[in-house]
Amino acid sequence: MQLIKFDIFYKLFILFIILLLIEGFFHHYYFVLSLSIEFLPISDQTGYNSVIWAENGLVELLQILFLLISIFLLIKFLKIVSKKLHIYLRVIIFFYLIGVTYYFFEEISWGQHIFGWGTPEFFSKINHQNEINLHNTSSIFNELPRNLLMIWCSLSFIFIKTVSFKYKKLRFLILPFLKLRFISILILIFFVPDFIIDKFDLAPGHPAKNDHEIFLNMLFEMISFNFVRFSELLELLFNYYVMSHSYYLVKFNSNLK
Repeated sequence: MQLIKFDIFYKLFILFIILLLIEGFFHHYYFVLSLSIEFLPISDQTGYNSVIWAENGLVELLQILFLLISIFLLIKFLKIVSKKLHIYLRVIIFFYLIGVTYYFFEEISWGQHIFGWGTPEFFSKINHQNEINLHNTSSIFNELPRNLLMIWCSLSFIFIKTVSFKYKKLRFLILPFLKLRFISILILIFFVPDFIIDKFDLAPGHPAKNDHEIFLNMLFEMISFNFVRFSELLELLFNYYVMSHSYYLVKFNSNLK
């Protein structure tokens, strides 16, 4: 039954991602499409749809929802397994919970996005987006946690296969359900093209100097899915993985006996 549930939710999530990409493609390239397709009204519309991709848009709200669900699931898991795990394993899960909780509050700027209060002078001076959070103050608080999250969500199943574990319970905590690897693979499918294009500086960049560079920019945008807000798309995938991981920790906690 658990396998069927995972397959259903995974397929629905993939369908949702596909719909997001179709809408993003249409919105971003509408100007080009409107010049090529007769029945479309000509418009200079481009970029991403703010209703979906902007601050407090659909994608960000889903990210927050996934994290909130994860927090409750991890709290429940800790209560269930309090006597089943050695203290050091409980500490690992506790810090995992702390990390997810910190991530959640950073995403809502510690309540600012919900309650709309102003930004104190201290944060106004150091925060790039004039918000109450740390991840917009420096790369240490942004790129480092993001890269660690990327490794956790995309490479855990590879780590499990290549490393020999003395403690089976630790192996379970890292990957409580083998099918989580399909979410990891999905993350890698999106991440790798963007990483390669960026690492090897393949795209000419903007502004383009000629039609050839315009074509290359569009091509690499499509390949790397940068016709949407790619960072937000990745975060959505990360948060879906964290929520699924937390869910299967709770569901299969009997494996810790």
